[in-house]
Amino acid sequence: MRQVNTIAVALLSALALGACHDEAPPAAGPRPVAVISPTPLQGAMVGEAYPGTVRARIESPLSFRVAGKIVERRVDIGARVKKGEVLAVLDPVDARLNVQASQSAVAAAEADAKLAQSEYQRYVDLKASGFASASLLDQRANQLELAKARLTQARSELAVVRNQAGYTSLVADADGIVTDVQADAGRVVSAGEPVMGFARDGEREVRISVPEGAAVQTLRDAPALQIALWALPGKHYQGRVREIAGSADASTRTHEARISFIAADDDVKLGMTASVQVGSTPAAPAWRLPLTAVGDAGGKPVVWRISVNGDQATAQPLPVKVLQYLNDAAIVSGDIKPEDRLISAGVQLLTPGMAVKAIDRTAPVAL
Repeated sequence: MRQVNTIAVALLSALALGACHDEAPPAAGPRPVAVISPTPLQGAMVGEAYPGTVRARIESPLSFRVAGKIVERRVDIGARVKKGEVLAVLDPVDARLNVQASQSAVAAAEADAKLAQSEYQRYVDLKASGFASASLLDQRANQLELAKARLTQARSELAVVRNQAGYTSLVADADGIVTDVQADAGRVVSAGEPVMGFARDGEREVRISVPEGAAVQTLRDAPALQIALWALPGKHYQGRVREIAGSADASTRTHEARISFIAADDDVKLGMTASVQVGSTPAAPAWRLPLTAVGDAGGKPVVWRISVNGDQATAQPLPVKVLQYLNDAAIVSGDIKPEDRLISAGVQLLTPGMAVKAIDRTAPVAL
């Protein structure tokens, strides 16, 4: 038994001595960080931003002026049409029959008027010969006037029916774009029922919703407005307030406002996502950065810039001034240069002089 204990003690001692000779873990390498190249905001404004969409100033639903069954639709959503182009057609059979009936009524009225004219002339001759009294002549004169009036009425009704026959074709009253289709071939529609949505060519505007209260007056008094389009980054347009709703929406408690483009170009398309900026242009150069790129150092905002010394890259804090916080970004000013490489994420884990390995955020491996 004593021999077994001696062997166990020897084994434990050997293991302890072996552990003492284990190598130390390797030192940690540079910390990988995602970096971006800042882009200055040229002429951008800083202030409250309201999202909206690009709309035409004149948008209206198109409808037939008579009831009937749609037999043909000639355009689709998004079609660009010219003034006078036929967009849809109603069944013309009823309209054609109405025209024929009105034409027959005019022919009958013409025959009555011709007969009344002959009767009147005959009684004029009889009166001159002394074979008819003045009262009989007056009676024939009244009958002639009545026949003429009925003829005029029949001709007017024919003109109305002919116009209504023309209304069986839905015609574009201006150049524009079809934005919606609400009825297709085979549907019976009533007069005035919307069939298509239509946006006229011409002035474009952005429709936004402004919270009730002081924001409405701020928008109304703004000396200048700036419009940015999500599909055209870096491009800005000047705008002006065209209309602000006098009362707030009952459900959202916001006022609808329409902001017109002062000088829109062909790049502005209907339905584009837009943002209307209400504020002023900063005096110093401004930069738009991801929110994750802005950190805190001693209660003051900073961004972290990559500093390269030989083969070693380190993270260095750079104080900035935050001009505005957005949903997913911050607009800052400071000693930032276009050639700088800024760390865009994980800034709360950095320390001044920490060795880092820069990975371009736009590269697939960084995602």
